[in-house]
Amino acid sequence: MTTNCIDSRASSVAAFWSQAELAEHLTCDQGHWRIVRESLAISVVGSVLFGCALGAYALSAPQLIVSAIKVPLLLLGTTILCFPAFWILQSGRDGRPLTLVRSATVQALALATTGAIWGALALPLLFLVTSTAQYGLAQVLALAVGGVGGLVGMGRFLGAYRSACAVEGTKVRKAPLALYSVLFATVGMQLAWVLRPFIGDPGQPFETFRHLGGNMFSHILGLLGS
Repeated sequence: MTTNCIDSRASSVAAFWSQAELAEHLTCDQGHWRIVRESLAISVVGSVLFGCALGAYALSAPQLIVSAIKVPLLLLGTTILCFPAFWILQSGRDGRPLTLVRSATVQALALATTGAIWGALALPLLFLVTSTAQYGLAQVLALAVGGVGGLVGMGRFLGAYRSACAVEGTKVRKAPLALYSVLFATVGMQLAWVLRPFIGDPGQPFETFRHLGGNMFSHILGLLGS
C-alpha cells in the first residue's frame, strides 16, 4: 500500500532530476498533479526561451513574439494530440493500464525535460543564428537543438514509464513504447511544419503562418542535401 510520503514543502520537481526521487514520488498517494503542474511550467518557460532564440534571427519584434508563442504551442499541442494514443497503447499492458495521474506524470516529466534542454541551449543558439547570414544554416541549427531536446525528453519518458510500471508491479512492453515514440515524433514534426515559420526570413515580409504546401520530412531532406 502506498503512503502519503511527499513533503508538501519540498519541490516536487526533484522527480524531474532524479530517477530515485521519481520512484519515491510515484509510490506516494499525493503530489502527482503538483509534479504535472511544475513540469508543465518548466516546459513552457524553456519553450518560450527557445522560441525567442529562433525568432531573433529575423531581427523582427513580431517574429520574436510569434515564435515565443508557437514553440510552447508545438510542444503542448503534440502532447494533446498524442496523449490519448499513449493511454490506449499502454492499456493493453497485462490488461491493466497506469492510472491517469501516473500517466500524466510520465508525460509531463518528458515535456519538462525537453523544455529544460531547449531553454538551456537557447542562449548558444541565439548567438549562432544571429551571427550567420545563411538562412539554411540557421534552420539546421534550430532542428539540431529541437532534435536533441526531443530525444532527451523521450529518454526521460521511457525512464519515467519504467518507474511507474515498477510501482504498480507490472511489466514494461517495449513495442507500444516504440510505436508511441515514433507517433509523437511524427506528429511533432508535422505540427512544426503547420505552425511555421519559427525563424523568419529577413528577405521576406513577416508572416504569422505560411502556406501548407509540402511537409516537414521533405523539407529536412532538402536542407540536408543542400
